[in-house]
Amino acid sequence: NGDKLTCTWMSQDGKTLSGQDKAVVIFNAPDVAQNTQYVVNLTVSDGTLSSTAVYTLNVKAKAAAADDEDKTTSYPAWSSSQKWNPGDIVNSNGALYQCKPFPEGSWCNVAPAYYEPGVGIAWADAWNAL
Repeated sequence: NGDKLTCTWMSQDGKTLSGQDKAVVIFNAPDVAQNTQYVVNLTVSDGTLSSTAVYTLNVKAKAAAADDEDKTTSYPAWSSSQKWNPGDIVNSNGALYQCKPFPEGSWCNVAPAYYEPGVGIAWADAWNAL
């Protein structure tokens, strides 16, 4: 109906996120010692009606470096049969890729011919090369 939409993003602790009035915000995840989930709510309103969506962000623990020679981190091999979440890092053909944040990250699980990291014809729409 042409009403202006407003977007409000709130983190799980009730704080308004930076850039909260935008349709898309960037969440800079903190370094965590163990895998952690953050819940973020998006409320879109036209001044009369509103709708809220809840997103869960999976933040992987920062791997501790080994004491001596092995300072590499192992990541799972990409597979079309596995569910990938925004933020997940995979090994595909010897290279590392990270599933992009929502909404692009929703493509990480569909149409391998298009979105297989490093291979599909539109892989960069869903994945970031690391």
